[in-house]
Amino acid sequence: MNVGAEVSKRFVANVLGTVAGFAGTVYFTQLLGTTGLGVYAIFTSFQMAAATMVTFGLFSAVTKRVSEGENQAKHFTSGALIVLVGTALSAVAFAAAAPLVNDILDAEAALLVPLGILSWSLMRLTGAFLEGKGQVALAGFLENGRYVVIVGIQTALLVAGQGVYALLWGLVLGQFATFLVAYLGYARVIPALPSRELVGDFVSFSKYTYLQSLGSQLFKQADYLVLGQLFGTSAAGLYKISFTLTEAAMLFSSALSDVSLPEFSRLKANDRGDRIRELLAKSLTYTGLFAIPALGGGLVVGNDLLRVVYGTDPGTVSFGGVVLGVGNLLIAVLALANLANGYRSVLESYFLGTNRPRISASSSVVLIVTYAIFVLPLAELAGTIGLGLVTTLSFGGSCLLLWRNLEYRPTREVAADVGSQAAATLSMMLVVAAVYVLLGGVSGVLSLALVLCVGGLAYFASLLAANGRLRNDAWWVVRDLTGEMR
Repeated sequence: MNVGAEVSKRFVANVLGTVAGFAGTVYFTQLLGTTGLGVYAIFTSFQMAAATMVTFGLFSAVTKRVSEGENQAKHFTSGALIVLVGTALSAVAFAAAAPLVNDILDAEAALLVPLGILSWSLMRLTGAFLEGKGQVALAGFLENGRYVVIVGIQTALLVAGQGVYALLWGLVLGQFATFLVAYLGYARVIPALPSRELVGDFVSFSKYTYLQSLGSQLFKQADYLVLGQLFGTSAAGLYKISFTLTEAAMLFSSALSDVSLPEFSRLKANDRGDRIRELLAKSLTYTGLFAIPALGGGLVVGNDLLRVVYGTDPGTVSFGGVVLGVGNLLIAVLALANLANGYRSVLESYFLGTNRPRISASSSVVLIVTYAIFVLPLAELAGTIGLGLVTTLSFGGSCLLLWRNLEYRPTREVAADVGSQAAATLSMMLVVAAVYVLLGGVSGVLSLALVLCVGGLAYFASLLAANGRLRNDAWWVVRDLTGEMR
């Protein structure tokens, strides 16, 4: 696998999916308000949290086992059996808890959640199979392409007058459609009944990735459930749109993690320790490429982004006489959480790929316990910002444990490259602040676009001018991509 080119293609797929989701979020917020979007966010959280609980960490296990090249169809079937059993259990649970779930959702949709679990799990299972086959970019384009399908169906149902239920049904139907395209069009794997020994081997690995999956979903899902319970659907909606804006910070690190897991596994199977160390160093170098500037940009224009893009004014808060925008703080904190999550994901891919899932599972225990201890106190103390801080703290503790268990440390060059990204971010913030003052603030879409474009250009120009290694890596990736297109 050409890692640089594959990461770039997966990143492009992530960007396209985020753009589609972003456009849909803007449109739906204008039609339904933050309250309607909050219902959707909480429903999605129920779906994802429950799916994570009942699928037993099978997706990373499928990618890992399929990448090893043996019994691929049987490993796919093992995953499919877990999905079907898990969906059946979730259906029973949500039927029993329907009154409570509907009350939290503020909509009669509890019995729709198991359908969401089934559709998402089948779609993700097929994507994990393709990733194990080395087709990571293809899996990314299919998985992110679902947003185009989902938003299209949701829009059509909204026009038909279905209200917030248009968003819920659109999600379920769009996930089913994506699964069918991925399975029938590309995976085309014929299920084969696995032996008892093979299922036991599969489960022995997935029991560790189960905790990793639970930890991964805390950031994306539990926050919405907590906000919905404590402050209502409107607060969850504000958090949702803020997260959507900062989601771009995770796109590159997510691509790195997705590509590196099967590659670490293949290198380990071939006893290529030198290449493993090189891949780990490169992954850590580029994890913060977009998350670090997103943090700086949020501190400067966070409130303006929410006001101009979504028509929502999050207000201000005072600290010791210093007035700061709630949006500025929230977006910056979520970007910081994304940064920590990115490093955690890359390190977990390293440990999973090199057959040390126990360490990854231990880091997830740290994450879950830290979150459980601090979530309610900080949420009640500081609302959405408090939740962002809890998540940052949780991922930071998880990263620290993973880092301490590395058998060798990446070179000083990695630290220097990350430092150059931080320095470029500071330069960008100064340039953006100057443009902001010259414009007299952000007044509309055009002035916001100008500020963001100037900031992006300032960041990458400063970064590439100051760091020769990054320039060289960028050049080789462009060459690889050009060669693949010929």
